[in-house]
Amino acid sequence: MNPAADHRLTVWIAHADPLLALGLSAVLAGQADLDVRLAGGGGGEPDAVQVLLADLPGALRHLAGLRCHAVPRALAGARVLVVGASDREHDVRRALEAGVHGYLPLGCGVDELGAAVHALGRGGRYLSMTVAQRMAESLAHEALTARETEVLALIVHGRCNKAIARELAIAVGTVKAHVKAIMAKLDATSRTHAASIASRRGLVGMPADGASDAPAAWGAPEQPALALQAA
Repeated sequence: MNPAADHRLTVWIAHADPLLALGLSAVLAGQADLDVRLAGGGGGEPDAVQVLLADLPGALRHLAGLRCHAVPRALAGARVLVVGASDREHDVRRALEAGVHGYLPLGCGVDELGAAVHALGRGGRYLSMTVAQRMAESLAHEALTARETEVLALIVHGRCNKAIARELAIAVGTVKAHVKAIMAKLDATSRTHAASIASRRGLVGMPADGASDAPAAWGAPEQPALALQAA
């Protein structure tokens, strides 16, 4: 037995984009201290996975399954690294609040990908420079509440106060209060300005945003053993 093999980090790649998953696997497989496994790609079931690499919706599904003990045992202790198409504040904040340990945008370099995997494998966290800068900038602004974020999303989509009230089942006066608070927190001078700031900072999700809209790749609560059964 090779003693060095006993100290390798097992990395489970379960990205929803199959071509991207293959690319990530090929890049990481070149590092001798990593045992890279591709979900659905064969190679046997690992005893334990240290780093789980996925897209944002997949990572959120895994973390939701983890909370209700509905993930394969080998994945239960894995630290989660997101490689996502978006580095918007809304998506990054949602990921971190859900328990993601690392976040990289798709445009990250090979060296940074390796650094992130190793950081998580050692029990740490990792944010790319662009993601860290975006989150640091967000700390300079007062955070919107969950309801204010909902109202802002509807403003971005051109809804008037009456339409927002109807859609959220709240009073028009309550909507006006939320809009006033949003304007103050964003230092916006108009609804159009607020929408522009929301778009630039990535404060709200897009209509198709969310884990439920992504193709099920692995580890969803209703199919907890999908990834390892495919191995």
